Amino acid sequence: MSQLLTNYAEKLTQAQMPAGKKKVLKTALKLFASNGFHATTTAKIAREAGVSEGTIYKYFSSKEDLLAKLLHPVLAEIKHNFFGQLGDFADLKSLVAFVVTDRLQFITANFDFIRLIAQEALTDQLTGQLYGDIVTGPNGVFPQLTAIQHAFPEINQSLTPVQLVRAFTGPILTYSLQTQLFHVPGDKADLALIQRQIIASLTSK
Repeated sequence: MSQLLTNYAEKLTQAQMPAGKKKVLKTALKLFASNGFHATTTAKIAREAGVSEGTIYKYFSSKEDLLAKLLHPVLAEIKHNFFGQLGDFADLKSLVAFVVTDRLQFITANFDFIRLIAQEALTDQLTGQLYGDIVTGPNGVFPQLTAIQHAFPEINQSLTPVQLVRAFTGPILTYSLQTQLFHVPGDKADLALIQRQIIASLTSK
């Protein structure tokens, strides 16, 4: 299990909630991350958690609802912790260098979680429930990136929030797939190139 999920599991242990609900959440977290959402049945969650399937449906309306309840606080924590650090940079080059280094380290340490989101969570049933507040709501990803855009006049001010996300994430995700999924090694020259690509995308008129 990734470091992020391990930390979250520890928080669940300390959370104030009914014991049965806590067992379901912790077990589902482990099974979803290791086996995938669709391959994990509520019967398997119940069996491994030592509860009845009825206990699961007492607290969650469906397996999709269970996944949403697991992922939403994790994604919200990622958002707040990451964007909270971006106000420390006075120039665009330093900010981009931090984003590249920080996000690549995060993806490397939490690749199973990233894969879970990419493969399982982005469905019609879950997208609105999971990502509405996190992406477009107050202090969401889109408003945060727009604030960065306004703080650095060299960034093309006509870029939309979606285009800003694409400028930042495109090179980072491509490199991550290369190194984490296809196991093609990279080096420092690649990281410098990614930074230049992001800056070029952000500042191109």
